[in-house]
Amino acid sequence: MFWAVILIDYMIGFRSITKLEKVESERIGERISVILAAKDEEKDIAATIQSLLAQRHVDCEIIAVNDRSNDKTGDIIQKLADEHTNVTGVDISTLPEGWLGKNHALHQGFQHATGRYILFTDADIQFTQDAIAKACTVMERESVDHITAAPELHAKTFWLSGLISFFLLGFGYLKRPWAANKDQAKSGMGIGAFNLLSRDCYEKIGGHEAIRLRPDDDLELGNRVKRLGFKQRLVTALYDLSVEWYPSLPSALRGFEKNAFAGLNYSVLLAFTAVLGVFLSQVVPFLLIFISPLEIQIISALNIVLLFCLYALTIHNLTRFSLWYIFGLPLFAMLFIYMLIRALVLTWVRGGIEWRGSRYSLKELKRHSKNSEED
Repeated sequence: MFWAVILIDYMIGFRSITKLEKVESERIGERISVILAAKDEEKDIAATIQSLLAQRHVDCEIIAVNDRSNDKTGDIIQKLADEHTNVTGVDISTLPEGWLGKNHALHQGFQHATGRYILFTDADIQFTQDAIAKACTVMERESVDHITAAPELHAKTFWLSGLISFFLLGFGYLKRPWAANKDQAKSGMGIGAFNLLSRDCYEKIGGHEAIRLRPDDDLELGNRVKRLGFKQRLVTALYDLSVEWYPSLPSALRGFEKNAFAGLNYSVLLAFTAVLGVFLSQVVPFLLIFISPLEIQIISALNIVLLFCLYALTIHNLTRFSLWYIFGLPLFAMLFIYMLIRALVLTWVRGGIEWRGSRYSLKELKRHSKNSEED
């Protein structure tokens, strides 16, 4: 019964999400300030900025922040800034206490922004020529303050693709991202690849200073938009935005260390419930169908069919992966459980997270999370 209700919710929810590839872009009269933070991104930063320079129907200024890079990222940004008048390079050499690096970099980038619309993105995103114009078109047509877009996520291996798709499945029924499109709902959504806000909205929610120690900065930005009464829309952009989520499975495991505990509100009880819940609901049915009495086998089979339907909806609407991945569901569930337990144990043992050369204590992160929600 639970999975049947969730399946109906998925079907209704995905229908409420606009697909950016189906939007006809219009000429946007307002200036858009595109802000991206780059740390050791020499492999991707040039291609990202070039794809931003190629945008049509919009007046874009590009503010690229070199956040303490140890490679040639800063040199590449400066070269592009010298060649293009609408590219501004910002160089950061030190990280002040009480800030996460990316949040601080985006905050500093905003100080140089002159546009009415502010787009925060990542340094490894590829944009089609009309991507920003399409998002702005939706923003103006629907009179909203914030648009966030889900990109196509590239993955090079079977296991990484499975992990991505399974993560999106769980994210769907835990966070219900389509609720962001309901103006009366308080739950919000934000995706780091594409967060487009009006300047007025961004300033009134406190900007990145209000979430300076949130590892889940993109999601919390969207949550603040809704909590403070602004209008927001989630769209998919599988054919207009693309990014390599992680280059390998080990790098994905390391990356998950940053957000795992934050995504569970730093609650040990919630973490234990998540691990147990995934195992009981998405692994055990595949075991019971072989080793239980007939009536339990029938119930398990129904559970599995419903899970496959949910997984297929997720893959179809949020990725460009093959639907054949649904048959790897129990394996990907076990991989996800391992990743979650690993991230939580390491965070707990270390007393915090280590990210991009800096360490942040769990006590400090929890205190800031509580304070930002109270604010």
